[in-house]
Amino acid sequence: MIAKQFKRKILYLLEASESLIVSLIVLLSIYVLIAFPVEVSGSSMEPNYKNGDRLLIERLTKYFEGYKLGDTVVLHPPKADFIDYIKRIVAVPGDTVKIYNCKLEILRGGVKYVLDESIYLSDEICTVGGLKLEDGRVYTLKDSEYMVLGDNRNASQDSRAFGFVKEERIQGKVVARFWPFDKVKLY
Repeated sequence: MIAKQFKRKILYLLEASESLIVSLIVLLSIYVLIAFPVEVSGSSMEPNYKNGDRLLIERLTKYFEGYKLGDTVVLHPPKADFIDYIKRIVAVPGDTVKIYNCKLEILRGGVKYVLDESIYLSDEICTVGGLKLEDGRVYTLKDSEYMVLGDNRNASQDSRAFGFVKEERIQGKVVARFWPFDKVKLY
């Protein structure tokens, strides 16, 4: 009688351990290969993303459709492998860009236009140059280079400060905000 109870407990513990190990492997695989959470730290993306917001970042976009204008991404800035920045892509490989008169001018495929950022920026925001991307100068992005800016242009370390970002430095694209609950949103 005691031996049967002991065997049942051992079997239960083995099954529970097996379930736990399989669950951990699945979760770790998802985290490493598909998606991971991040917490916004700082004000560089306000008002769209605030300090303390929690976001879900997916890693698969670069393999299927690539990053495009307006995508919000998590990246490691050049020469800083352990720092995560959240920024918006404002220019893609092959674009020629110029920051001029508070706006970002883009030349793509022979067509010149001012980037329309009205979806995520107020009209009062003035984009000015910085150390790496000076006002009035023309720059062309090479293959696998992206220009990223924070939505809060006055409080953002972005391409104006550290230059264009190589695609391999981009960790993934924001697909959802899951905290705070009253601001849950899919992107």
